[in-house]
Amino acid sequence: MISNRAFAIAVIALLGLTWLVLQLDPRKHIDPQTRSRWQQVQQINTCLLNGAELLERRYAEYRDLVASSTQHDAYRHFFAGFGMGSGEIVPGNDAPPSPCYRWLGAGTPEGLQALARNYVTAYDQLRPDAEAVERWLAQRPMDRDPLELARLEQALSARLQEARTRAIPLRQAFEQPQLEARQQQLASIEQRLGHDQHWYTLRFMIDARQTMDALDAMTTGAALTPRQLLDLHQSLMTRWADAETFIQALPRLRSADGNLPVWSVISSQAWEWLTYLERLQQHWAAGADAAQLNQDLAAARAGYDELQRRYNAVVVRQY
Repeated sequence: MISNRAFAIAVIALLGLTWLVLQLDPRKHIDPQTRSRWQQVQQINTCLLNGAELLERRYAEYRDLVASSTQHDAYRHFFAGFGMGSGEIVPGNDAPPSPCYRWLGAGTPEGLQALARNYVTAYDQLRPDAEAVERWLAQRPMDRDPLELARLEQALSARLQEARTRAIPLRQAFEQPQLEARQQQLASIEQRLGHDQHWYTLRFMIDARQTMDALDAMTTGAALTPRQLLDLHQSLMTRWADAETFIQALPRLRSADGNLPVWSVISSQAWEWLTYLERLQQHWAAGADAAQLNQDLAAARAGYDELQRRYNAVVVRQY
């Protein structure tokens, strides 16, 4: 189950791992049905990661830019745009394609594919309003009409809220399929490469996601005890130590792009998140009051979100 905290990203970058697994021996070892399912998961993941998440970050940057501007220092800082890509099926003039794939297959009205298409429709409808704001910011300061910006912002905000609303059921429906895809990919990596850097890192991230799912489910009434949380934490500590030992034993190990392994980039944040999780478990077992437990849970969620953000960033960059 996914938490309902505002627009939290519950996706892990499958791009690099899907690429890696398909390079191992794609035709012989991966059947067409599995390949198709992974491709669909990858397409939705790309849309949520490079579409929805990036859009939220850029919108926050845009709001900060507008809020910090004054009459005498109007929008001096460069705005990179909302990063929505081209609205054309075949982008021209070196325009980047949309991160949200439009041709997802048919499915039931409440199915994953239908929810994805529903979100992509809202995303595409938002693009013209986002581009209008980008054009306004690209004007010379003396040519900008503040009243026009207010009108553009109103339209942009309404469309963005609709996209956010449609993203919520998509994220919820996407959680289990993406976990299944990751577990299948973990098995494929183990079969073809053994326990390598990708296997240790992905194993930890899968267990981390499942632990957060258990905590999120607890807040909506599912059963979880302090002892069960202790078991989850101890298992994660073992996973962390296994990955750390493997990486430390191979100081010259590098990732696909020649940079540090993914684990080397995220291990410190993973450890920090584990300390938040441990504190929550200890306070819960000791009978701490609700205010303390809510504070601990918020810290654990924030720590996980930062871990996931770092993981996503390095995987997308390296593969």
